[in-house]
Amino acid sequence: MSFIFERAFSSPIPLLRPLGSFWGWLMELRRKGYESGFFSSAGFEKPVVSVGNVTLGGNGKTPMCVFLAKALAEKGLRPAILSRGYGRGAVRGHPEPILVSRGEGPMIPAAESGDEPFLMALKTGSIVALARKRALAASLAIKEGADVLILDDGFQHLALKRDLDILMLRADQRLDDGLIIPAGYLRERASAHLRADILVAIGDVLNEYLLRLANGRPIFLAKMVPSGLTGLADRGAVSPEGLKGKRLGAFCGLARPTSFFKSLHDMGVMVSAHLCLPDHVKYDPGTINRLGKFKDLNRLDHLLTSAKDAVKLPRSLPLPIITLESDLTLDRPNAFLAETLSRLS
Repeated sequence: MSFIFERAFSSPIPLLRPLGSFWGWLMELRRKGYESGFFSSAGFEKPVVSVGNVTLGGNGKTPMCVFLAKALAEKGLRPAILSRGYGRGAVRGHPEPILVSRGEGPMIPAAESGDEPFLMALKTGSIVALARKRALAASLAIKEGADVLILDDGFQHLALKRDLDILMLRADQRLDDGLIIPAGYLRERASAHLRADILVAIGDVLNEYLLRLANGRPIFLAKMVPSGLTGLADRGAVSPEGLKGKRLGAFCGLARPTSFFKSLHDMGVMVSAHLCLPDHVKYDPGTINRLGKFKDLNRLDHLLTSAKDAVKLPRSLPLPIITLESDLTLDRPNAFLAETLSRLS
């Protein structure tokens, strides 16, 4: 979504700027309402860490939740990830809160949980619960034995008290030159970053702007690193060398598709055709038929996609699809975890 917004609103649009300013004012008024006690925030006896951002779209929130859940589990804790489950269906058939995983993998299909909760349940081995009111998901997770709660996409979810706010940023993006939705890609005023306790920037270098933004707060550099290729049908490992000489096409429904295509290039996988689908795309028969036409028109031997897309595709799909697996890595993981644990304790 943010990719579309940034391209569409890369230059100021006079008619939308006042709307963006009004939205920013409303978000600020809402924040002050929670701070003053006019709106109530639910609190729990278990520590809560929020992972979120101030911009639209993918800034690495889901990979950070996965990284954090794994790291906390290695320390002997039992984390739970609380999600809204954006884009999920069958809500009426599953009254909230919904338990996606007890820690042994997804218990419901991705179409009912949403792609991101399903992927987090698949990759972490942690409890995953979802509800629009995240306090309901928190209560359910605690009943399942969680002793620390990770709030996915929680920076603006002020209805749940948190002990730690982790703000995800892009290292190549400035906040002070952005406009607020619908005029731009900021969810609220840029000054909202001051609520964050820890900053994590996705990119190649911590530049002077980011260091000034942190202003003494802990800031870490993160990257999405490809970890391998797997076949959709059999989940078997696929060697990049084995794809040399093949005609390859790549498709995804991500907020920032260029990062996915770049990861393939960095692995040495040469792609001759690209297909960008909407973020959180539903792979209905029409979309799957489009994939088939994409393969045939470009005379492709294999199609490559992201892990987030792959969880929504049936393994029996009669298309030669390969999944790119990626993991988030931090420049100073031990320091990050020490900082996190010290604040949660």
